[in-house]
Amino acid sequence: MRNIILFFAFIGLHWVSVGQDFSINRIEPMLSAQKELMNIYPIRNQQLDCPPKIIHHTHAGFRFLDSLDSNNELDDLFLSIFIKNNCANFYNVLTTHKLFLPEYIAALKKHDLDTNYALLPLTMSADNPSLKYNTDKSGAWQLSFVNARKYGLQIDAYFDERNDIQKSSEAAAKYLKFLQKYYLNNDLLVVTAFYTSVPFVNKHLNQLENVNTKSFVSSLPPEIKGYLFYLRSWGNWIENFGVPQSLTSFNKDLEWSKIESVDTLSFETISQFMDISVRKMELMNPAYTGKYVLPHSSIPFYLPKKIASDFSKNHVEFIAFQKEQAERKKKELAEQKKRMESGIPDLNKFKAVTYTVKSGDVLGKIADRNNLRVSQIKQWNNLASDRIDIGQKLVLYVPKSSNVDLPPDTDDNKISTKPVTPKPGSGSPQIYTVKPGESLWLIAKKFPGVSAENIMGWNGCTDKISPGMELKIYSTK
Repeated sequence: MRNIILFFAFIGLHWVSVGQDFSINRIEPMLSAQKELMNIYPIRNQQLDCPPKIIHHTHAGFRFLDSLDSNNELDDLFLSIFIKNNCANFYNVLTTHKLFLPEYIAALKKHDLDTNYALLPLTMSADNPSLKYNTDKSGAWQLSFVNARKYGLQIDAYFDERNDIQKSSEAAAKYLKFLQKYYLNNDLLVVTAFYTSVPFVNKHLNQLENVNTKSFVSSLPPEIKGYLFYLRSWGNWIENFGVPQSLTSFNKDLEWSKIESVDTLSFETISQFMDISVRKMELMNPAYTGKYVLPHSSIPFYLPKKIASDFSKNHVEFIAFQKEQAERKKKELAEQKKRMESGIPDLNKFKAVTYTVKSGDVLGKIADRNNLRVSQIKQWNNLASDRIDIGQKLVLYVPKSSNVDLPPDTDDNKISTKPVTPKPGSGSPQIYTVKPGESLWLIAKKFPGVSAENIMGWNGCTDKISPGMELKIYSTK
């Protein structure tokens, strides 16, 4: 087969309208994801020409693209997608492309590859480092899991180096070098195999009686043909449209800071303490797919420079809070497991009451009066039979909004949980209103010398607080 490829001839193609499926299935998802990237790679100068100004550069491009017949209908379709909304799509894509282009070119030149291959991440993902088009491919170069691991990329519960521009560009260049050698420098086959796979290309070649450009491309599905037209369109646009210098003005080193943590720290914890969303951290650090910052990582973790100093000063406290939350969650899960094993319902929705058995009571009657099942009462009270005695204490779990059927004026049948009596501190208290997402631990950190236990004692409450609750805070000095 490789001898056949050696004589692969480039001749003209004769299609009129193919590739609409590509524009629908691939371009729109890319552009939808691209809008998020503009939150971290903004275009500084909003005075941009639409449509872009036409210039004339000398740009070689892939020679096999010149053999594609003109398709004005499809070219117009592609262009219309990018110039709508004041050319926002065109300039948004160019912004990230110009930002990552030096990394692409460095990797390609290192392996003696044509820099035209730098168009592949632009056309396959709109240069989106974290784009995941299907379950197998990810990153700007849309590398498959198998190829990524083959060329040394780390993919596990915490990282996906396909989403790191530098590391994925190196792996992509190695893969392209292999494809060039395998297909004897035939760029059409190399590009098609990179977009699809080697088995896909070989299958189509082996089905052809006459191996040439026309027969090969004619055998491809509409989406693949559409991709080749799309690749040609971008090659022409970059050759003929002027690219404003402002699109390269973003400087990561000036606007972001590399952050190191002494322990594992979740994005969620960072977001609770700092003015940054989890989603923005994901976009800034796309290789961190596990949403955890790990100590001594080979992949830098970034935060905006304006808040990075606060992280460095306080991240040890963040870790302590995270460990406390993890312990609390572990305890809650253990209690939930115990409740499930004993049949006890969610205590956020149900209340426990103590019922004293009186003359004439049987389990069936008690259960019917309180919308319970006999089996529940037996399980809650570890009863081996239906027999109960007068004066026997039974624990019942009923909805908090319901009225349990208890005899009037009987102290024995009160709710067994007693409220905590507040113990005010000295001096005049400060009134603090609980905000959404706050815990007693977070509130206590705002008042030197005050602990969560202090606040619970002063207010007669537990650690279950809610937004809008007013708490009295006393000085401990």
